[in-house]
Amino acid sequence: MRADIARWNDKYRRGGDRREPPDSIIAEYATLFDGGVTLDVACGRGRNALELAARGYRTWGIDGSITALASARRAAVARGVELLLVAADLDTIVLPEAHFDLVLVVRYLNRALTPALKAALRPGGLLIHKTFNRNHLSDTPTFNPAYLLAPGELAALYADLELVASNDGPEIREPETYWVGRRPRAKGLRVGSSGK
Repeated sequence: MRADIARWNDKYRRGGDRREPPDSIIAEYATLFDGGVTLDVACGRGRNALELAARGYRTWGIDGSITALASARRAAVARGVELLLVAADLDTIVLPEAHFDLVLVVRYLNRALTPALKAALRPGGLLIHKTFNRNHLSDTPTFNPAYLLAPGELAALYADLELVASNDGPEIREPETYWVGRRPRAKGLRVGSSGK
């Protein structure tokens, strides 16, 4: 992962403080957010974390790139919002269990992190994952296929969460797949223990 982090630091350094709008999935499902503590995984320059903080959530942003997090910090100061930014190797990070009311993952795929993401949700917490699938190769043929979803893959990874909305399935034509689900509120149910 260290080489990966160095590559992302270089990419963000070359891009400066370029700002992108938050992903549309936030506005689309904002009515489902119950408030509280949110986590933006692989937050980069903070486009989504900044939006969540501006909506009044206590927001954590986690990324491997110090350069990206420094850019997110500058943007948070300029916007007058608070972010808790954490530099971490996402291959080895240990997330607090049952801590977040919302976990957001956009344009990032680390299948091994999935059990920790689910366990990090409080009962009733919402998880939103949206990232590229194999259709993305039509537009970007050099994209590493290891980081592209197969049809139905998010549905399988999050099968133990309660489905709220998804476009995942064998007939998907879009280049990105999304999956929105809630951690069950039932006592005694262990989310993420199945190894999915």
